[in-house]
Amino acid sequence: MAKQFDTRPSVAGTDLATRSVNLRPAWSVVGWVYLVSHLFFAEVAGLAYIYLPHAWVESPPGVLPVPSNLVYRALFGLWSHWDGQWYLTIAQHGYRTPTATAFFPLYPLSIHLLGASTTIGGIFVSWAAMAVACWMLYKLTIVDFGPRVAWFTVIAFSFFPTAFYTQAVYSEALFLALAISAMYTLRVGRYWSAGILGGFALLVSMYGILLAVPLVWVIFRRHGPQLRRFWPAAVIPLGLILYMVYLTPLFHYPLVFEQAQSNWGRQFAFFWQTLWQGVVTAYQSVPIALSPAALFHGGIPQPVAMNFYNFWFAVYGIVVLVASLRWMPTYLWLYGGLALLVPLTYPAQGVPLMSVPRLLLEAFPVFIATGILLDRYPRLRVTYFSVSLTLGALFVSLFATSHWVA
Repeated sequence: MAKQFDTRPSVAGTDLATRSVNLRPAWSVVGWVYLVSHLFFAEVAGLAYIYLPHAWVESPPGVLPVPSNLVYRALFGLWSHWDGQWYLTIAQHGYRTPTATAFFPLYPLSIHLLGASTTIGGIFVSWAAMAVACWMLYKLTIVDFGPRVAWFTVIAFSFFPTAFYTQAVYSEALFLALAISAMYTLRVGRYWSAGILGGFALLVSMYGILLAVPLVWVIFRRHGPQLRRFWPAAVIPLGLILYMVYLTPLFHYPLVFEQAQSNWGRQFAFFWQTLWQGVVTAYQSVPIALSPAALFHGGIPQPVAMNFYNFWFAVYGIVVLVASLRWMPTYLWLYGGLALLVPLTYPAQGVPLMSVPRLLLEAFPVFIATGILLDRYPRLRVTYFSVSLTLGALFVSLFATSHWVA
């Protein structure tokens, strides 16, 4: 039973990891969800790129040139906006400036190793990684909660309003593929695999360090305070150490990536202070956030309009995790709570909850919690998917036209 693994009961009531499960029929189901969600975001983004006003004509001045062919830009080029330009620059030229070090190396390295340090190469890495992430999320969820919750989890995750970042030239898909795989191998007792995958995840995003917490928790719950059992958890920080060793001869300071965060105006604050700032800025941004003309303005893109949406996404993450507390196993809840806490304790000046709609993807247990609630409360399903599809279409349109989203 699942209680043997954790003190919290699972919804399914059976530990599916202890018996043979035929997952073959699920391959096609997860595959179709993956494909339809990607096509949905791709079609909306392409149409928005062609017909809606742009903030910057193509990309910020001084970075990578963009091909002039409209078909290419509408199908591929739009997916390398914003952080995508940083990742492609790193893939092509390495770390030339301290600011670039805020973008961890494994994702641009993966693009570079393909021999195609281009937008299409980045899209390929993201699409492949997202396929792995969806499948591993299904496998992880089915262990504790059964196939129904696993289904709702994957579909809620795939159509989340900012899920389009997993098909852009962003590192989210690769991080999720590694992090969810690490959590699954932890769940089925392969601690060294969990530690190694966690170390690779840390080479994609700082959020990878949080994977050490559920690993330590599970080992302690299963084996008690036997120090030799905890060595797999020590593997995870090696990813960060390797990055620091690489950066030291380049910039003569191993923590240069931490200093680079100051370029986005982030500084420590208690989470209740950040949430209060979020309330104030959300209220102030209502006229802009609800005005299509203001959202799709020309000129320099402004992140202030997103304050309204940032706040409600933070509320969503908090409410869903709290609501699932009675069902969610502790190892998942620990990681999800910590991943949500990070952006709440490092607000950006003027935009306190900057990027929360995107960073909720890193807190993937939020979607398992969503799957639990959608399974148990059918009336929530129409509301969730109506809001997700509407906001997803809005956000991917803003992203495609170089406006700020997350």
